[in-house]
Amino acid sequence: MSKKSIPNIFNYATSELSQDAFIAWLLSWANKAYKPENKKLHLLGLDFLRSLLAKQNIEISEISNLEIKTQFHKIDVFVSFRMDNKHYGVIIEDKVHTIDHNNQLERYINKIKELNSETVIVPVYFKTGYQVNLTRIIANGYHHYTVKDLHNVLTQTKVSQLNNDVLTQYHSYILGKEIAFDNAEKDSNAYLTAPLNQWKWWTCVRFFHDNKQHFNAGWGSVGNNREPLLAFWYGGSSFTMRDVESDKLMKLEIYSDVQFSRGKIKISFRIGLKGNHQKNNKNKNKIFNAFKPYLDNEKRSYKKAHFKAAKDTMKLVEITEISDAIYYKDLISILENNELISRKFTKEYTNA
Repeated sequence: MSKKSIPNIFNYATSELSQDAFIAWLLSWANKAYKPENKKLHLLGLDFLRSLLAKQNIEISEISNLEIKTQFHKIDVFVSFRMDNKHYGVIIEDKVHTIDHNNQLERYINKIKELNSETVIVPVYFKTGYQVNLTRIIANGYHHYTVKDLHNVLTQTKVSQLNNDVLTQYHSYILGKEIAFDNAEKDSNAYLTAPLNQWKWWTCVRFFHDNKQHFNAGWGSVGNNREPLLAFWYGGSSFTMRDVESDKLMKLEIYSDVQFSRGKIKISFRIGLKGNHQKNNKNKNKIFNAFKPYLDNEKRSYKKAHFKAAKDTMKLVEITEISDAIYYKDLISILENNELISRKFTKEYTNA
């Protein structure tokens, strides 16, 4: 039986908690008390710690009082030790596929400062999956530690010499993660040179991230019952109209929406309902009839969206002339034109 076919526990234990456990386990071996038990594993633990400190240009020397804690004040892995008469604290925020949230990165640093203001803090954002947007990571002073950094520590030679089942299986697991990382990075950069029909998930992620400021847009992954999709929304422009049934004034918004799902990009105009729930298509038809001439004047090809009862947002029309052979600059032009159409419509709309 080949090694590749042997069941690997890390193919099943894929959560961040499982990865926390491995990180804590390997760093624990950096404790000199374990050196007599397994010198090579001790040195590997030190190499791992050394690679973390190197992100802040700190050279490792003799360490003492090493402690490894998981979920310490909600920090995934916290490493504390003394070195050169200083107290060090390594904050490891461990991520596999998810990203940081709720100002957690800032909170962790503040908590360690609160506990000991003299601690030399080394904040590490440990991410084995690929991530395009590192803005908040950098802004919060964290060092990005990738699966490639980890593989530089867990080399094939070192792992083979140790002949440790945990290391062997985790090393095999991260080899697959590194391949996925490299593929994602290649795909993400492809939007600059590839036509739309060659775009993949990470291609769209990079395009959305790189162009969010230009369009003052929001974007993200949206889960649904079938499969996740990427959405990019921008160009909101407000208007008021009277409800067909109640004759009350409603404050609404029209905006553009770009979605990537099943390898295809779809571009639509949507109505932000701002709490005005829609149970029938009367108001939608009224908006569509008023909006249609603006699309016709720009010679846009489109189709009216099917009506669905809506609470927050309602799809109005889908643009249909998008060729999958165009490149990103042409896509940007289409999106810019959408924004101009929305603004002109809301500026001139008077049929309240």
